[in-house]
Amino acid sequence: MSSLRSRLIPATAALGAVALTAGLAAPAVAGDRDRHHGHSGADFTLTILHNNDGESSLLPTTVDDAEYGGIARFVRKVDTLRWRSYLNYDRGESFKRGVVTLNSGDNFLAGTTFQASREEGAPFYDAVAQNLVGYDALGVGNHEFDFGPGVFGELVRDVKRTPFVSANLDYSAEDSLAGLRQLVPSTVIRERGEKIGVVGLTTPSLPTISSPGDVEVLTDLAGIAQEQVDALTERGVDKIILVSHLQGLSSELELVGSLTDVDVVIGGGGDEILADDSTQLFPGDADDVYGEYPQIATDADGTEVPVVTTPGNYRYVGQLEVTFDRKGDVVGIDGGDSGIKVVTDTGAEAVGTSRKAERKIEEPVAAYEAALAEDIVATSDVVLDCERSEVRGVEANCGNLIADAHLWTAQQAAADFGLDAPQVAIQNGGGIRGEIDQEAGPVSVADTFRLQPFGNFVAIAEDVPVETFRQILEEGAFRLPESGDGAFVQAAGFSYTVDTSFPARDADQSTGEQFAPGERVRSVVLDDGTVLVEDGVSVDGTVDVAGLNFSLNGGDAYPTLENTTIGVSDQQSLENFLAEALGGVVSQADYPRGGEGRITIE
Repeated sequence: MSSLRSRLIPATAALGAVALTAGLAAPAVAGDRDRHHGHSGADFTLTILHNNDGESSLLPTTVDDAEYGGIARFVRKVDTLRWRSYLNYDRGESFKRGVVTLNSGDNFLAGTTFQASREEGAPFYDAVAQNLVGYDALGVGNHEFDFGPGVFGELVRDVKRTPFVSANLDYSAEDSLAGLRQLVPSTVIRERGEKIGVVGLTTPSLPTISSPGDVEVLTDLAGIAQEQVDALTERGVDKIILVSHLQGLSSELELVGSLTDVDVVIGGGGDEILADDSTQLFPGDADDVYGEYPQIATDADGTEVPVVTTPGNYRYVGQLEVTFDRKGDVVGIDGGDSGIKVVTDTGAEAVGTSRKAERKIEEPVAAYEAALAEDIVATSDVVLDCERSEVRGVEANCGNLIADAHLWTAQQAAADFGLDAPQVAIQNGGGIRGEIDQEAGPVSVADTFRLQPFGNFVAIAEDVPVETFRQILEEGAFRLPESGDGAFVQAAGFSYTVDTSFPARDADQSTGEQFAPGERVRSVVLDDGTVLVEDGVSVDGTVDVAGLNFSLNGGDAYPTLENTTIGVSDQQSLENFLAEALGGVVSQADYPRGGEGRITIE
């Protein structure tokens, strides 16, 4: 069998140049079936426009006087690509053409944009955005559940008539979602008389990285997906797309090997950049290219399957142009027209904006954010290291500051709840967002939302056995020295040492069940000098622990702790700490870059 790579259709001159406008109708399709063929094997050419991980990044970013992203320009980009695709015939394709627009999850994210949607009388801006894009189907990611299933239900109801596909989520026991007809395992899109099946999957790690409530997360991804594919095939659907949010494209590439009859896979959650030297990219992205677009995987029958994704934040639209024969088999991919298309106002990919999206979304959200940015709560005389690789793998002064805030908040409120004041606090690296360094200078309320946006609450767990506390730290250390795991623990009230040469904790990342304890945490010492772990051995005692309720309730596959929330959100805790405990000043002496020795990794 010839490979899909060898059948990539090169960029060739289209049959005529056509000026596109927003109101241009799609061209008529010839009625005679034989006239649909560009060559003897081409029966239908489908353009798949796709993105993932929009994560409420609705406002544009300016770099070197050029503008990137923003939902208004993204909407216009999708519209332009959609209508161009109907007209963009190349040799080897079919004159019978269709377009579908898909998304593979993480359709909103905590932060100031989301917070703008919570203002009285405001719409759910992410839902408004998705309606304006005009998706045919939406995947379900992990961030949809960060505020619990009820908020996800609000999004579903506000995104009019668009199905949300995920075959491994069972909503029946969750009252806020049960009965919502848009929540389906798969759907069929009809385009130009053709039936295109779309099957969805969501990461099995959902219970430990988000808050799905009583939604049951099924883990047999291959079996569940294949069951849906087979059901669609039996209904005569011979073009099937898998839309999955598995947190990394390697998971999708591996999954294909267990499936049959899937024609295209669109992954989400990993932010991989698939591009070549000719692709126009967002500044800085050229250093992080994962590979070419598309990736090619081989299914269980030996058939090659294109696998694609895009970086998030509405900065790119993916465009995959595939041609099918009469049997529904992929016989070609247009390598010239396919790829990720950067959303920008500069260069070859430049495009204008949707005035409707500007008026309905960008302008009110920008006004809300501007008001928060003008509310200054502190001044920092040091850069705070808040980048993802820092807070998720090494001690960072940004992590120290936030962990200190939650420890202080818990200690201030403990007596009011009849609780002991905790000696320590933990902050999971994945709970620190923003993912850029906080420059020295003013710190605004907007900055506190950017860093602590999830609306989790500070909680206290009393009398936690030292060994249990140690296994929380072990879970944070199990991927070291590789940085990037959201479970990595930033510390307050104690210091700890990790030796990566010792065995790591082995736990089910979907449930948190521990199979074998970790042995990497070799010492834990409280700030008052009390030793909790020495030479890898935990003392026989307990410790009172503060943290966010997500973490103490078993998030990130931590051991679950019985705890009491104290009614202060993550953002409120940080804002109050900056203004009250620190007197509005974050000093170099208290929070030096690189930390102060709270975490040692050997």
